[in-house]
Amino acid sequence: MMKAFQHPILGRVLGRVAGPEPILRTGMGFWPARVLHLAVEAGLFTELAAGPRSRDELMTTFGWQPRATEPFLGALVAMGLLRRTRAGRYANTRRAALYLDRTRPTYIGGLIELSSTRLYELWGGLERLLQTGLPEADEERDGNEFFSSLYRDPAALRTFLSGMTGISTAEATLIAARFPWQRYSTFADIGTAQGALPVRVALCHPQLRGIGFDLPAVAPIFADYIGSFGLTDRLSFAAGDVHTDPMPRAEVLTFGHMLHGYTENKRLELISAAYAAVPPGGALIIYDAMIDPGRRRESMTCLSSLNIMLEARDGFEASTPQCADWLRSVGFTGVRTRHLVGPTSMVYGFKPVAA
Repeated sequence: MMKAFQHPILGRVLGRVAGPEPILRTGMGFWPARVLHLAVEAGLFTELAAGPRSRDELMTTFGWQPRATEPFLGALVAMGLLRRTRAGRYANTRRAALYLDRTRPTYIGGLIELSSTRLYELWGGLERLLQTGLPEADEERDGNEFFSSLYRDPAALRTFLSGMTGISTAEATLIAARFPWQRYSTFADIGTAQGALPVRVALCHPQLRGIGFDLPAVAPIFADYIGSFGLTDRLSFAAGDVHTDPMPRAEVLTFGHMLHGYTENKRLELISAAYAAVPPGGALIIYDAMIDPGRRRESMTCLSSLNIMLEARDGFEASTPQCADWLRSVGFTGVRTRHLVGPTSMVYGFKPVAA
């Protein structure tokens, strides 16, 4: 019998290097992403919240064909989002039930839907971004401005704001726990979207009353979301544009996933306006995907920076030290940085109390 050929140098190299599976999983990462996108868009997890269903029942409900349904559901089982019962029916796993059922307040599927309907196609322009440095989003072309363009389309706006809630829900819950809210009674969330942060803060701190500040088109969407939590008596909406209108007066102001779309000079201008709007002893919180020099292997921040560059001509993700320096430069003191979840950190500081 012929012995298997073994190259002495190649054998030593392969013994020290992991196999190619991580590279292949990254390169084919759009496969599971598209399965998840379509399952969320179809409302599969919301349907299964009512109880397990057989393959044939799901095919009838969603109009699927038998040839692809079995591997589609099997992929979701392998991804840990569905489970098969002993009777061969499909049910949500705990994680899917918590985060992907549209009827639950913990739903983050809005971000998944936004990824499917907007970001998936947008990332097809990454090569052009690398070659030109220009955004891919239609709203930023030909002199348009992202928010004023997007907010003219009610359906696109509702999808976008739901996606922002998907991004912000976990972060907002941590902000509610990790900032000294007990010192204050009022706050205002600038660029509030549906109101994910005001809801989480208000639920955790009953002494607080809050304002969601955003463009006028957001008002009915904010009202629907706040109303679903029974918080209309403590949370209100203020219509305005950060480019032209003064910020609401409150003890604490928050900027969430907003500053990263602007130039550094514009960010400093908005931080200065926040400093003027809060009273002595008040505070500003900024939370966003930020590059943290202490977490060099965190790829999501770099990917997030590319994403905002595809969306906005001036967009980029700052570093946490850079953001902290911006707060100090306008007068905030006691500036602190705290990692929240994934690529997101918060940086906050306090306006000094006059001597």
